[in-house]
Amino acid sequence: MSFKRAGFAPAMVFAVLAAGPAFAAGPADLLAHRAIYEIGLAPDKTKGLVSAGGRIAMEFSGNACDGYVLNFRQVTTLDDGEGKAKVMDMRSSTWEGGDGKSFRFNLKNMINNVTSQAADGTAERDKDGGVSIALKQPTPIKIDLGSDPVFPTDHTRRLLAAAREGRRTLTLPLYDGSDGGQKYYDTTAVIGKAIEGGAADRLEEAAKTAGLSGEKRWPVSVSYFETGAKGDRTPAYVMSFDMLENGVYSNIRFDFGDFALSAKMSKLERLKVEPCK
Repeated sequence: MSFKRAGFAPAMVFAVLAAGPAFAAGPADLLAHRAIYEIGLAPDKTKGLVSAGGRIAMEFSGNACDGYVLNFRQVTTLDDGEGKAKVMDMRSSTWEGGDGKSFRFNLKNMINNVTSQAADGTAERDKDGGVSIALKQPTPIKIDLGSDPVFPTDHTRRLLAAAREGRRTLTLPLYDGSDGGQKYYDTTAVIGKAIEGGAADRLEEAAKTAGLSGEKRWPVSVSYFETGAKGDRTPAYVMSFDMLENGVYSNIRFDFGDFALSAKMSKLERLKVEPCK
């Protein structure tokens, strides 16, 4: 099993939701909000587990002038049926500049109440496009990645732009501070045909109640790969979701190969954010 990113993602889920949900760009406004997702074991892929449960809680706010803030926590229990239940508690607080050039992160992962990984630092994009990392934890160190990965907000911004343009794939390197903050991931996204607003058949009730039934959305699948691997690579995991035009993620699924987890939205609360001045 591979649980290498905060919230299995970004982001979250990672992303992320890799990272995480709730970012948008272009014509649509960013939707500042609090959301809760209920985690369960996907019934079609359960190898090695008899049950799984948990919850994702996140709050997103900010604007393109002041930057975007995401506070995120995911607690997941995995039970293999042999008395080896594992409780994973993943927490992160991040800020990303509206221009996609600066990123601050503080992440902590715990397994059965024991810290398994932590990272605290900043990342800056230089004028040549490369990214420099300055870590406080786990070890004070400065790193030049020697590449040009995008940060999580910018990644979703580009996903939305590609979807609006009718593109079907998007390949980008992504840095989100996970794995001790010392490396990035290669990502390949496959974007499905747009689902026009009003087709609310797949939307969770929480999204409908919040008035999101009229939002256009796209089914998206993002594969996360270890960098440096050669040949026919197998992704560390695949995150699938419906991406609404305002940046909210619906019907999230994390596929780890042997098993998969679903994350269904159970609550969505809109937040007021001051517009750019």
